[in-house]
Amino acid sequence: MLHQSAFRIGLAAAALTAASLAQAVPLSASFDNFTYSGSVTRYATLADAQNQTNPTGGPYTIATATNGPRSTRPNARDGNLSVTSSAPAAYGTDLTYLSTAWYFTMTPASGDGWGNPNNTNDGFIQYYLQSAAPTVTGGWQPGYTQFQLAVAGGNGDSLDAGRLWPAPASGAAAISRGVFVEFNLNLSANFASPATLNTTTNWYETNAMPTGMTGTLTGIFQNDQTSDPSYNGFYRFNYTVTGPGSWAADNSAVYRDGGAVDIPPSSLWAGPEVVVPPPATVAPVPTLGNLALLGLSLLLGLMVFMRRGRMH
Repeated sequence: MLHQSAFRIGLAAAALTAASLAQAVPLSASFDNFTYSGSVTRYATLADAQNQTNPTGGPYTIATATNGPRSTRPNARDGNLSVTSSAPAAYGTDLTYLSTAWYFTMTPASGDGWGNPNNTNDGFIQYYLQSAAPTVTGGWQPGYTQFQLAVAGGNGDSLDAGRLWPAPASGAAAISRGVFVEFNLNLSANFASPATLNTTTNWYETNAMPTGMTGTLTGIFQNDQTSDPSYNGFYRFNYTVTGPGSWAADNSAVYRDGGAVDIPPSSLWAGPEVVVPPPATVAPVPTLGNLALLGLSLLLGLMVFMRRGRMH
């Protein structure tokens, strides 16, 4: 797993489709107080995975994981999300990252991820792309109390970071390597108070925890690692995203990322001013009275024309 300093750009510093979004990119969102749950099904070929035919295994459902006396939330894993697209420098460079939040711990001196029941290969996911390659849409909706986000695009393998649980196996992370053939994230986060204007970036932002967040995470992952080719194949995942709330928040877990400051689960959502297009102008519909006057005018005009015709 990559060191968190590569992923947490902007975080420490500062079911909806793309067609329904009122605001498009640019945007920035960082949040790691949510969970995901769902299943993974294995296929031998990409065509079978796309058509959901001839599965070779599954569906395998994410199960509750334990680490000593600690357990994850039931049948779920903590998640971490960081998406920045075409944003001011204060929010970082283009990045799309979604992974299991494995790095929180209740004993910081023991190191990031120590004792965290989410720090397991079972149910693990990691999509990491340092570019503008994914299609990112969303942003604040009118009123600045709802933030919508949609990400679509494959790969997610910058720095050889692509990972997905090779269900139903567990064990070494090396057997989970590969690349995302398809990746689709759609979510909506709601807030109790409107976001406020940051006069430095001129964007509207909030670092409050959402009052609620729902979404879906689906796609196809190609496991092509060479450590154990018996796990090679195409894994279709179908997850539900829910927040706020996580094992880390439940247990006051933190991470340090090599520093001396304990950082709990956090939240940052930012986007430019919402521009609502003016309503389209519609030609007025004639009323019955207007239609009657129009008909009378045409009749009178015809009578005058006929009278003039007789006089010649």
